[in-house]
Formats: sequence, structure tokens, C-alpha cells
Amino acid sequence: MNAILPLILFAAANPPALVCPTPLVAKGNIKAGPPLAQTFELANRTAGPITIVKVEAGCGCVKRSLSTTILKPGQSATLTLDVNTLTQSDGPNRWQAVVSYSANGTPGELDVSLAANLSREVTLSPPQLGFSTTGEATQTIAVADRRATPLAILKAASTSPHLAATIENGSVRVKLSADAPAGQRDELIVLQTNDPTYPEFRVPVRINKKAAGQVAAVPEEIAVRLNSGQDEVSALVQLRAPDGKSIRIESATSDFAAVTTKFSKDTGPVATIRVAIGGFAQAGSCKVIVKLAEPAGQELIVPVSWSLKK
Repeated sequence: MNAILPLILFAAANPPALVCPTPLVAKGNIKAGPPLAQTFELANRTAGPITIVKVEAGCGCVKRSLSTTILKPGQSATLTLDVNTLTQSDGPNRWQAVVSYSANGTPGELDVSLAANLSREVTLSPPQLGFSTTGEATQTIAVADRRATPLAILKAASTSPHLAATIENGSVRVKLSADAPAGQRDELIVLQTNDPTYPEFRVPVRINKKAAGQVAAVPEEIAVRLNSGQDEVSALVQLRAPDGKSIRIESATSDFAAVTTKFSKDTGPVATIRVAIGGFAQAGSCKVIVKLAEPAGQELIVPVSWSLKK
């Protein structure tokens, strides 16, 4: 007890600079499908300014919106977490964000979490789309409602002028146009319904529009399943140029710190990246951004996702 007492006194004398009155919000039972949003208050409790450096989430399904990055003494900021429950598994879920900040030159971190127990009556299959093509491509989203009176999709809209969504016999046909610009980007298909319980669905769409001669990643996307208590799972990604020319990787970085990469900077016809995914307590996703020194200027994004075996 005598050894613990100094630590307690130190913590009391040195409280965290950035605080959240309610760092964990439990929503209880929620219907999966519609977006789930929660706003957290972040307050500066010091006599000096605080700079919020970044906000990281453990899942690509979580969007973060921060009202300000500079907090004067006594000021507060709001952080909104917006979860796309359409892509999440049924049952208990918890989504976390880590706020990294600097207070008078001293770094600190604050964790906030949103929890909910998801149940599903309406299923969209697939719940997210991916296009990887050099030309035009089409995919279909099937809608299934297990209730006695199923909902109807009234309107389908896209966040991209190169992505068209049309309603056909209760399903949604999504078409990527041939003139879509080359590159990788994320878009949304927004579906509006006649059901007040499920007024809107947001279907994520990942587009990889390839140009002639562009280096290809195999596989284009990594998806792994983790056993309970498993420390790490790794996967290999190979890069090849369609014309057989040499490849050299300049960098390969993850936008989530707990997912790491290893690669060689040697030049050759094939380049390999090892992606390591740690033993997480919940499903999630991130991106690995690959920049090439040869061919110069090319960049690839490899989506990474992980789920848990029940």
C-alpha cells in the first residue's frame, strides 16, 4: 500500500490536460443499418493552450469530425464519431478513437468510445462495394427485409458523378462509368427508404480506376479473421507492373498504427510487402498506402480489414 500511495498522489497532483466528461457512451440495443453518431465534449483543464494533433480510430467504418484543433484555457471542442453500422457485425460492438494532443509541449492521449449491441432485420448484400477496373463496371446490391412488411427503396444517389445508382426490381444497380478518372478513392451510395426505422442506408464504395501501365497489387485487398487471443496475423501483397518493368517501393505505411508493414527497397520485377495485423478485440479496417520510387510517382492503396472468429 505504501508503494501505491505515491502513484495515487502523483496522479491527483497531475490530472490529464484534456478531459472528456463522458468518455464512454453505451447506446444499448440498436438496429444495424442506419448511421450511428455520437458527439463527445473535449475540455481544456489547464492554464495553457492545447493543440489536438490527430484523432485515430480503430476502424475505417468510423468517421471523425473535430470542431477545432486549438483549445485555449477553459475552452472545449466537440468530436463526433459517425459509425456506418451497415458494415458491422451483429452483437456487441465497441468503436474507439484516440485523441493525441500537446499541452505546453507535453504529449498526451485521450480515449473515447461508443458501444452498442447491433441486431439486423434488413440486409444489404454486399454491404459495401469495390471496383478495380480499367473500364466500365457494374455491380448489384440486393436488399432483403425479414419483416412481414418489407421496406422499399425510394431513391438511390451517388457522391460521384462517375458512379450511377438505379433501382431495379427492389435491387440497386451501381455502374462505374468508363470515363471515371484514374486513381483510388472512396465514395458512397445513399439509399432512401419509405421506412422511418431505416430512413437511409449509406453503402461505402471503394474505387480503384486503373490507368494503362499501372502497377497492380495481388491481392488487391487483405481480409483476415483473428482467433480469440491470437497475437498477430500477417499477409503478403505482391506488386507487379503489367509491362514487366522493374518496381521499387519507396514507402508503405498504414493509417492505423497497430497495423505494420515490412518491405525491401530493392529493385526487381516483383515487390513484396508483409502486412502484420495485431490481435484486436474487435473487427476493424484501415488502409496501407504504398508509394513507388519506380515507376516514379505511382501510389497504391491496399484496403485491410479484420474480423473475429466467434
